[in-house]
Amino acid sequence: MVDRGKDNIKSLKASYEHICEEILDERRQINENLDRLQQNTMRELESIHERLNNSIKDDTKRCLECISKLKTYGAKLKDNILPERTFITLRKCIDQTAAADSLLKSMIKHDGTDIKFQPNRELNQCHADCTDLGKIIIGDPQHNVDQNKIISIADKSKYNVQTATDQYICSITGICTTSNGDLVIADCYNKCVKLINQAYKVIDQVQLPTTPWSMCSISSFEMAVTVSEHSADALNGIHFLRVDDGSIIRKQVLKINHICFGIAHVDAEVFVTSGTALFEYTMDGRLVKKLYEDSTGLYGVVGVGVSPDGRMIYVTDTINGMLRTMTRDGTVTATLQDPAFKHGISTANIHVAATGQVFVFGDKSISQVDTVGQTILNTISVDIANPASVYFNEETKKLIVGFWNHDNINEFKTKTVPSF
Repeated sequence: MVDRGKDNIKSLKASYEHICEEILDERRQINENLDRLQQNTMRELESIHERLNNSIKDDTKRCLECISKLKTYGAKLKDNILPERTFITLRKCIDQTAAADSLLKSMIKHDGTDIKFQPNRELNQCHADCTDLGKIIIGDPQHNVDQNKIISIADKSKYNVQTATDQYICSITGICTTSNGDLVIADCYNKCVKLINQAYKVIDQVQLPTTPWSMCSISSFEMAVTVSEHSADALNGIHFLRVDDGSIIRKQVLKINHICFGIAHVDAEVFVTSGTALFEYTMDGRLVKKLYEDSTGLYGVVGVGVSPDGRMIYVTDTINGMLRTMTRDGTVTATLQDPAFKHGISTANIHVAATGQVFVFGDKSISQVDTVGQTILNTISVDIANPASVYFNEETKKLIVGFWNHDNINEFKTKTVPSF
């Protein structure tokens, strides 16, 4: 019971810190929306000001032209000119006088043109009616999500994510999403992370010192990326990034003394694979322990995912096509082997959705596995070889897939079938 109490305190602290981040994220979103409203209002003000200012300048110019012409005609009428020329000049003078009179009436009508600002009272009242940014709930909210319901494909779209600064074809090895719907992707070959808006346009890009192998969400606007260069141990580590106001911000770098492939986060800890072992680290880079090891091959421990409650850990073996499910202390509870899990490239070939669904992918397909790691629920074929990353969003019902050696990412609209 004492150990249980310590675990509960640790979990409570982690949830407290996570909620603090979520509150800050909510405030940032409000600030971004207010900035957008301000910019829209200022654009409208500048447009109206420019239009009215140009109108006044145009009226003034026309007025000066009328005065100049009337002076010219008046001077001609004073000269001794032929009667027929006098008639023509007089006719022009009368016409110009009528035009000047019409212009003068128009100018008098709009004299003293002013602009005023009428605040959006509904917006102010909305803020005044709110008492907080959100409710703090004790206990887990019930989403009623069946983590083993079968995800199947309904429709597909593809989007090019290569940029003008990319030197090579893309290889998308990590996908995360922010709470406002933007995507953050890791591009292995171009050694960078890209921010993609909801229209699938790259709006920001930051370079990394070496190859990014995997990515996981830390909070709604923060993610962690593993980077490794096999021949340069000094570059091995975890890069923490943050998305703020349409830009990717570098937050922190943790140096790790082994190759870093897969990464997953839960509570206040991250789980990182090296190809032969699974390690547990604190968020400041302190090693908690080595949870699991398989030194029989180079890629027996590559991909890693964690269940939303942190109780189950999933690890993939890309060479033998194997999924191992284990408890938080590293005890293996299930082993599932299938040729569909084999991957010819050392990619972290697993994704555990925020709502608990488990996906393992190989060279040609994506397999949905039950949460206990014993059964393949469904196999999704893809028409592009070598998927390199998968992300499923329960709220949008979309499955995003990135590939090795391909500039496109695929967005699959999904439908679900309840499990029995």
